Amino acid sequence: MGSLARNTLFSAVSSASNVLLVVLVIIAARVLGERSFGYFSFALALVAIFDRLTDLGLNTLTARSVARDRSLARSYLPNILAWKSLLSIASIGLLVLAVNLLSHDREARIAAYIIGIGLVSQCFKAVSVAFFQAYERFDLILIVTYMERSVMLLAGASVLIFVGGLIPFAAVFTLSRIPDLALAYWLVHRKITPLRIRFEPRTVKRLQVSAIPLAAYTLALSAYWHVGIVILSAMRPAAEVGWYSAGYKIYEGLMVFPFVVCTVLLPRLSQLFTADRQRHAALALRVLRYLTLGSMPLAIAVGILAPQAVQLVYGQAYLPAVPALRILMGAAVFMFVNWTLNTVLISADREKPVLQVTAAGLLVMAAANLVLVRQLGMIGAAYSVAVSELCVFVYLLATARRLLFRVPAHAIAWRPAVACTVAGTVLYLLRLRAPAGSALLFAAVYVAMLLVLRAFDPEEWSGIRNLLSRAGRRS
Repeated sequence: MGSLARNTLFSAVSSASNVLLVVLVIIAARVLGERSFGYFSFALALVAIFDRLTDLGLNTLTARSVARDRSLARSYLPNILAWKSLLSIASIGLLVLAVNLLSHDREARIAAYIIGIGLVSQCFKAVSVAFFQAYERFDLILIVTYMERSVMLLAGASVLIFVGGLIPFAAVFTLSRIPDLALAYWLVHRKITPLRIRFEPRTVKRLQVSAIPLAAYTLALSAYWHVGIVILSAMRPAAEVGWYSAGYKIYEGLMVFPFVVCTVLLPRLSQLFTADRQRHAALALRVLRYLTLGSMPLAIAVGILAPQAVQLVYGQAYLPAVPALRILMGAAVFMFVNWTLNTVLISADREKPVLQVTAAGLLVMAAANLVLVRQLGMIGAAYSVAVSELCVFVYLLATARRLLFRVPAHAIAWRPAVACTVAGTVLYLLRLRAPAGSALLFAAVYVAMLLVLRAFDPEEWSGIRNLLSRAGRRS
């Protein structure tokens, strides 16, 4: 567990670099204004969907397969790079067609074209990260991630402040990815496997056929996350898209927690599934419990502090995003669990059932948005996310029970649910005016209730005491 904790720390620090992107998004929202920021959000959402076409499941396949057998890295890397060069070109062509079909504004189309060119660098960067993940070199992921985010923030903020305009910002947003791409492949060459040029059609075909279910899953998942903004962009004014995007960015920011854990979890669970099924199930259930303990109070706290958070981050002009953000927080708890269950199933070579669940969720998400956005606008988009996450949660529980093991959802959830209820009641009765005081009080009552309800077993208590003891000695 020591290396798992260390890798989680590295992954958490890497993901903390998202703060740099958040700062850049805040600056962009304030400088560009609601209309241009809405166009920028539309371009990012659309590019994110087509970014999956440059992967086609190969990154996840690499992380899982190379984690089990590192000798595969020597043949995987050159063939995957060659194949992804072709995929990048095809994806950019399809993106151009989609942009012209979905947007009639010239500025929005040009921004999407420019950001779409960055698909090439994003594609190759993702390959390097997949190999770092397979080797559990999360320290290297940390290095290249901060390189990318730092350059992007400095260059992007400079252009926004001193030049201004959506198009110059989109250009810098794309070009700033190049330095860290060079660094990433220098590290791959030095630490993982030598870079070579090789294209073996049979090897590429075998890898891609194996990755087809994972490819379909990643495409469906990307569409699942972004289809709401695309539909909202087609039906509502750009300013409303900007408001909803502001709230959705905060919701997306919470994804960093399951993302960090699952990034570390995939190679470890992939090894355990072939070596020890019992330990595989035990680790998966423990992680599910920890994420549930953290997600419930986090979602409630963000919901309570939504007005202050939106005003602090984006400014008063984005306060209309608050009702949608609060609805999205209701979906956040299910999102944490769903992300983890997907990773557990994929680690056990059950990507086809995961694809079925995600496809069903996408259908629910698209249908709900088409109906609710027309009637309720961005509030309807938020309700669509909540309904979809709940449906996916129920489907994943049934799938895990049928194929792997039973997830005791009630046993996992009742303690944090009771603790949150008590903490929320205390907060409501006292009605503190200071947001920071409210958050601290909620956290204190929640932790106290977890202790009263004995939410941690003896082994976990031992680990907590050892951690506190080491921290005390260092201080």
